[in-house]
Amino acid sequence: MRYGILTLMVLLCTAYGYSQTKTVTGTVSDNIGPMPGVNVLVKGTTNGVVTDFDGEFTIDDVSNEDILIFSYIGFVTQEVPVGTQEEINIVLNEDTQALDEVVVVGYGTQKKSNVIGSVASVEVEEATNVPTTNVSEMLRGRAAGVQVNLGDARPGGNSNIVIRGNVSVAPGGNSPLIIVDGLPFDNLNDVAPDDIANIEILKDASSTAIYGSRASNGVILVTTKSGKVGKATIDYHGYTTVQTLTKNFNQYTGQQFIDLRREANRNRFTGDYLNDENIFSPFELEAIENQNFVDWEDLVLQDAIIQSHSLSFSAGSEKTKVFSSVNYFSQEGIIPNSGFDRGTFKLNLEQKISDKLLFRGIINYQNAKQDRETGGINFTTITPLAQPYTADGELQKFYLGPSNTAVNPLWDQRESVDETKINLTDINLSLIYDIAPNLSYTLKTFLRNRNSNQGVYRSSLHSAGDEGIDGIGVLSNTLFKQVLVENILNYTPQINDDHSLDLTAVHAFDERRTEYTQLDKSGFTNDALRFNGNATNLLNNVRDVSQRRLLSFLGRVRYGYLDRYLLEATARADGASVFAENNKWGFFPAVSVAWKMHMEPFMADVDAINEMKFRVSYGATGNQGINPLESLGVADDLPYVFGDETVAGATASSRLPNPNLKWETTTTLNAGVDFRLFNNFFQGTFEYYKANTNDLLLDRSIAGTTGFNVIRFNSGELQNQGIEASLTSNIIRKENFSWSLGMVFSRNRNKVISLTGELDDNGNPIDITDIASGRRLSVGQSINNIWLPKYDGIYQEGDDIAGSGNPLAQPGDVRVVDQDGNGQIDNRDNVFTNTDPDWYGSITNTITYKNFDLFADIYIVQGATNLNPVLANGELWKGAINGIRTKYYTPEYPSTEYPRPKPDTHLHLFPFAVRDASYVRLRTLTLGYNIPKDAFSKLGLQRAKVYLTGTNLFTFTDFKSYSPEQTPLNNDQSGSAFPETRNITLGVKLGF
Repeated sequence: MRYGILTLMVLLCTAYGYSQTKTVTGTVSDNIGPMPGVNVLVKGTTNGVVTDFDGEFTIDDVSNEDILIFSYIGFVTQEVPVGTQEEINIVLNEDTQALDEVVVVGYGTQKKSNVIGSVASVEVEEATNVPTTNVSEMLRGRAAGVQVNLGDARPGGNSNIVIRGNVSVAPGGNSPLIIVDGLPFDNLNDVAPDDIANIEILKDASSTAIYGSRASNGVILVTTKSGKVGKATIDYHGYTTVQTLTKNFNQYTGQQFIDLRREANRNRFTGDYLNDENIFSPFELEAIENQNFVDWEDLVLQDAIIQSHSLSFSAGSEKTKVFSSVNYFSQEGIIPNSGFDRGTFKLNLEQKISDKLLFRGIINYQNAKQDRETGGINFTTITPLAQPYTADGELQKFYLGPSNTAVNPLWDQRESVDETKINLTDINLSLIYDIAPNLSYTLKTFLRNRNSNQGVYRSSLHSAGDEGIDGIGVLSNTLFKQVLVENILNYTPQINDDHSLDLTAVHAFDERRTEYTQLDKSGFTNDALRFNGNATNLLNNVRDVSQRRLLSFLGRVRYGYLDRYLLEATARADGASVFAENNKWGFFPAVSVAWKMHMEPFMADVDAINEMKFRVSYGATGNQGINPLESLGVADDLPYVFGDETVAGATASSRLPNPNLKWETTTTLNAGVDFRLFNNFFQGTFEYYKANTNDLLLDRSIAGTTGFNVIRFNSGELQNQGIEASLTSNIIRKENFSWSLGMVFSRNRNKVISLTGELDDNGNPIDITDIASGRRLSVGQSINNIWLPKYDGIYQEGDDIAGSGNPLAQPGDVRVVDQDGNGQIDNRDNVFTNTDPDWYGSITNTITYKNFDLFADIYIVQGATNLNPVLANGELWKGAINGIRTKYYTPEYPSTEYPRPKPDTHLHLFPFAVRDASYVRLRTLTLGYNIPKDAFSKLGLQRAKVYLTGTNLFTFTDFKSYSPEQTPLNNDQSGSAFPETRNITLGVKLGF
């Protein structure tokens, strides 16, 4: 009996011991060193963790019978039985036979190794180091063939993205299609940077044809973060940025400006200087005597702060996955009265309702406010001989003296406001139903509401509101609504191991409606409530409603043989409401093939080649980038006045309707090779493409005798061709030290192949000017050009001026080339100068040493050209305004680069102002430190990182402006352009 009881106790204790759970720790590494971010999951449960920055993990509630699964994208997943182990250290092996990373493509995903089209992935972690809400800037230099040009540097501004050159002359015809979580977005900046998981860029017709409409300009695919199976995690990312002015020119100081004016009024025959009383006003003479000069840049511009905070929550089980985030971004502008604030909320929910039915829902909400400086404030060319403040420090209205009615720009800035509020709501609901094991149906629905309210107010003291009208207010409201429904069928039959097949069919309906209302008011009771106050006079009332609809049918077939020969064919038909009755439909097919040479048996013993894939594609895409109703006759508002009464009236639009308007179509040939060599020491891509756009959507002036001024029509052909290359080299791969070098190179050339077919008297094709873009289009020339005489330096003493084409010129004047040698300069001497760069690219360096990481990004643009409007302003060379300081020509020090100041306007200043805008910029420099886990484990933190980032630190360029991509003045030259800034950022990332 005693032995029986003892035996029972031993069995109970043994069973108890086997039923107990324990904590398992360990480290995950690859052949380089520890791996952060590896998923460690107890098989068959939701119990999981992620390795920290040191590759270490700790997982609780593990029994001896459990199996741990270690997984990471691009590496072979390993399963390890726990047994009696309490510490498990493993090394994950990279899959060197194929690129198993999954990338997002149109209407689905693919293994990167099986992608046939031209698809570039952006490294999101590096891109988010740029402190901005302008997501477009995050793409700069990240992918070959993707050119990002600064559009608006002010807080809340945008940049322009061009993929593989301009393929259209239509308004908005070169903007890429933006797809977020499978649905079209009208603005890339509606996505919070910290919510982005992946960005893929589709560039050739094979990858974009499935989107048909608007895809001729490329497609940007953004996938936002979603919940993951495992324990709940909370992540925080916050940073503070200091913005300072950056530029590549100096203005004339007060004394230098005085010398410029004196030099401009110098007698060119005797060399004598005039008396100051003859060239300066009494007010200016007083300023000179008192040395009372104004540095307008220093007076107007100020250092500014950016703050960003992002908090996200992620959790998931086999049935439910949740991701939610809250983001807040605030940016002050370096110009007073400018700023941007944005708050966003995101909820991404995935619920498995049954074994066959899956529900996905995404809700985005955004509330933003943008404040803009008003009144065309000018701190670039305004005279330093001014008095913006009184002796008592009070702002004064007439800053150039009591006899001058010019209004102080700071005065108008103080007495005005320009405020825009934006509310955005997105609801994206999807159902995925598995009809059969290999057949699924997806219903996607999307609703977007964007409401923008802009209020502009100029007070009763403003120069526009002090003329007896007691203030002016402009209220405008834009309501944008988008509805999208997609039905998607996907069938992947299992044939055998040698063959793979994937069939996709889609039906889609997309409707977009814009309603715009504007009220202009005056006669406000007081200024306290600004544009929200009561007003007695309605000056103007504008109402504009537009709508566009798109109906689409598409199909795609993917076929693979032996996982080495790949074929993909796509066809899409789009019907767009913006085109004429008989031309609403466009058909866009594409086909592509690829050969994975490294999978061939004869390559089995070639260790130097890890991957070598050749691919070729050809296909067509469409463009509907025109305004609605351009094919129809519309009426313009023209009210009639009878006595004291105004009644409604209308007249025919100045635009002649075109009932034959149809799609612009771009066909693209693309050939590329993807490679990984020498145990992945080198990996990269090389591509060549040629794209021809037919039936250009041109805007052309017509004779006024027709009763119309302009017509939109289809004519001509435009060609883009180029090469792209990207290369990454893992130079050093040690356990505690690694260094990788990346390079991206892009070169594009576009030219007009044909236009209307009309010939001049000499039998040459007639150039036309596209009214919408202002471009002069000429066969054989780029569509981005400047048409002016060619600048040829500055006339010097002893030059043959009489036979130069400008016989009245004098030494120090601008010289241009007399192309036809007829002794005079006119339009026949004009030449085309291509403004596009010869090439652009980037060089990136990523270095890690233990817990430190360093990232540097150098961006390069070579061969670009721009016209500098400040140098082209004759008032500058008269000494009437300030501007870009130069070593101008004087008889004592003759310059060969810059003309001589003089009291009358120089000829040919515009050719002189055409300048090289190439540049090299240290765009990003980031130093980060991953804090060891044991330093904060008691706080519940799983990972922590602090970093210091510099943006736009150094720019080397000859183009004199605030940025080589922008001129010093606005396009309308009403005031100074909003300067780009140099940024220093301190940030922290925490994971709980």
